[in-house]
Amino acid sequence: MSNGRSNAVELADRVSALLYGIAGWLLVGFGLLFGVVGAGNIVASATQGVTAGYVLLAALWLVASFVLVAFGIFVNPRMRRRLDRRHAPSAFGRVRSVDRRVVRPDEDCDERCVACDSRVERGLVRRYREEYALAGLPVYTRSTDYNYYCLECATAELSDESAASDGSQDIERGRRTADDRHLERR
Repeated sequence: MSNGRSNAVELADRVSALLYGIAGWLLVGFGLLFGVVGAGNIVASATQGVTAGYVLLAALWLVASFVLVAFGIFVNPRMRRRLDRRHAPSAFGRVRSVDRRVVRPDEDCDERCVACDSRVERGLVRRYREEYALAGLPVYTRSTDYNYYCLECATAELSDESAASDGSQDIERGRRTADDRHLERR
């Protein structure tokens, strides 16, 4: 019974995300259309010498355009995820990033630890992402890769990271972590 209910909830979430995506793209489209109309009105008023009220109306069209595009971006789940992954505004071109999260026992993870090759029931997962960014916003994700760590290896590696944060002890000892090996493969 619970499996059927979770499938229904998953289906509802997918339909909801699809409808939010459609609504977001429609808002962006209407916003761009309003922007073209507003810009056209401003150009027409400048060439024909129309009153200030007409220019004010055209400026309001541009403001409405901006608001519609902004709402469309924030409503669309895919665009919102990209905004959540944004980098520094000065980031242009290829950007590499690493995220990590905890793996809990209720997730039924079937992956193996990259350090000791044991099954990961609890531990840590690191996601490596290579993206192309424009002013810090990811435009295209080139590759995504994951490294899973069991609880023991994650604890050992995180304690090594905190010990190495005051200096370069890992480099002095000549120790390489699994993440270093992953980055060398690229």
